[in-house]
Amino acid sequence: FAHASEREGPEGTRRMNQKVKVLALRMLGAMTALSLAGPPTLQAQEKDTSRKPQAAEVILVRGPIAPAQLLPDKVGGLKATSEAKEYHPDSLADLVGERAAAFREYRVLAAASRLYGTTRVDVFQTQNVFAAFGLFTYDCGMIGAKTGDKAVGSDSASSPGQLIFWKDKYVARLSDSGKRPGVASQPLLVSLASSVAAAIGNGDANVLRPPLLESLPGEPGARRSERYFLGAESLSAFVGGGREMFNFAGRAEAVRAEYAQDSAQASAGGSPGIQPRTPMKLLILECHTPQFATDALARATEYIESLPEDQKRRTILKREGNYIVEATGFDNRESAQQLVDSVKYTYTVKWLRNPLWPTNDPWRAQKVAQVLVSTFALLGILLLAVLVVGGTVGSLVFLKRRKQQLEVFSDAGGMLRLELDPFEKAILGLPSARGGDE
Repeated sequence: FAHASEREGPEGTRRMNQKVKVLALRMLGAMTALSLAGPPTLQAQEKDTSRKPQAAEVILVRGPIAPAQLLPDKVGGLKATSEAKEYHPDSLADLVGERAAAFREYRVLAAASRLYGTTRVDVFQTQNVFAAFGLFTYDCGMIGAKTGDKAVGSDSASSPGQLIFWKDKYVARLSDSGKRPGVASQPLLVSLASSVAAAIGNGDANVLRPPLLESLPGEPGARRSERYFLGAESLSAFVGGGREMFNFAGRAEAVRAEYAQDSAQASAGGSPGIQPRTPMKLLILECHTPQFATDALARATEYIESLPEDQKRRTILKREGNYIVEATGFDNRESAQQLVDSVKYTYTVKWLRNPLWPTNDPWRAQKVAQVLVSTFALLGILLLAVLVVGGTVGSLVFLKRRKQQLEVFSDAGGMLRLELDPFEKAILGLPSARGGDE
């Protein structure tokens, strides 16, 4: 503006002053508008997606859902006909009866039950996913449920008028209490179970199963009726004498599966009069220390020795590492022995961290100070003990020797004394030098 005013003269100077006044008024108006508008709104900030956040983002993690929360007033389009009843581990007997001890072995933390028409829905919350899987396999075996074509949750199984599934840390059991439950009620049970499974969430999470299942020999398709046990009460429902043989000391765990044997009908060329053989049962008990495994083997061996001879011949017991392997119900001992021998106790040894790396212990200085104080305190105690014991022993030795010296000393020096005074006059012919009576 200055250069333009110099070239154009007074007229240019006047126009420059007008432009400066207009520009100043515009800047003052803009500043006033910004002060009245205040900081940008949240909506404006959300629209600017390219702007990086200036503060740390907070992610909310949802805690475990109570079983009663999974049973709302309406599930799958069906209204509830009763209030939700909650149960704790001590009151599980009111819900499952005599099987309460087995449910507690699977670390059931809470349970809830509610009626939807004639359908009762029971939900159990366990401590972890492995316990939920084990409770699912146990309950399936108790009600005789079989795996269906369409799975609900992580796994599901059904029997006439009943459906059970597990997902995450929860196990749900649905049963139709109508007069004639059967195939007609299964679609309704599936619909209700799907709604409960959706309420649990974690749909994209990987399904975790106990690693001990991988130790069972054979392909997964060759194994049937796989069960996972965490205690003797649940095991005794499927294994005869399970409570007497295994006490699951040290939080042991066990798996059991059935293996089909070659049927006599197939070996006879399809003769219709011969029934197929019963499946062979294989049990693997994993102890977490060698001592627990030794005790478990001794306990199981003692029980098997008390069985009749025919049952002992149809039982194989073997220890493999920390595994106790038992096979029962077989017809061919040689093939059963091969199956038992195929069970291997696999383990890996690895460093949790590089031992050469320095430790970042926040209490390192305090621990060093405690070690030094303890060391010097121990040395002081030892020195004091040496002084006290040495002084006492030295004093005793000194007093003993002083006493011995006093007992040896005497005025005569330990010699005989010869009295010559009566003979002085006779020997020398002189009067006695001593005064006294003569």
